[in-house]
Amino acid sequence: MIKAAIFDMDGLLIDSERVIMQACIAAAREIGITYTQTEYAELIGRAGPDSTRRMIEQLNGVENFNSVMQGLDARLAEHNHHFPLKPGALDLLQYYQANNIICSVASSSPTNHINHRLSQVGVLDFFSHVTSGQEVMHGKPNPDIYLLAVEKLGLNVSECIAFEDSETGARAAIAAGLKVVVVPDLQQPSNHVKTHCHQVVISLKDWLSSVNN
Repeated sequence: MIKAAIFDMDGLLIDSERVIMQACIAAAREIGITYTQTEYAELIGRAGPDSTRRMIEQLNGVENFNSVMQGLDARLAEHNHHFPLKPGALDLLQYYQANNIICSVASSSPTNHINHRLSQVGVLDFFSHVTSGQEVMHGKPNPDIYLLAVEKLGLNVSECIAFEDSETGARAAIAAGLKVVVVPDLQQPSNHVKTHCHQVVISLKDWLSSVNN
């Protein structure tokens, strides 16, 4: 019996990945670098240190990376780092709350980003626990963050369901032994993820519809 739902955040609960990607591409263009969606996709779901190392390689050095990050922060600040909820997110959280399913977050983002972004869209109080990539030594696709999230809930892995949008995140949840629902955002799942996840759905709205039917 499922007692808890563990959610990724960026690209799954909130529509942030596209905004951040476009801001990175624009910031790189300003310093004469062509940065692509394919390159950005390599970062999705990864913990901060890991994605930073990869992006430094992509941009050919720390100086270029720092310039792009400054441009990114300036663009996001214009919108107060606010990102809208994805379709069906609020309805699903309300459904789980009404049915006594505990909700938590397991995101590679820093804790302050998680709290800020979820507060901005009014859903932070739905979550009993927040687990950040900062809290584990090995980020996604390693299972550590999900194992820690389950430990915080005081439940067994078999009692939890995970929701992910990225390949990296889905592999982490699968490796942790969780039942995984994949809701693709910028990436389509690999054959490995399709084979080992519970289900792939178009949106959280579609998942809620299937649960209700």
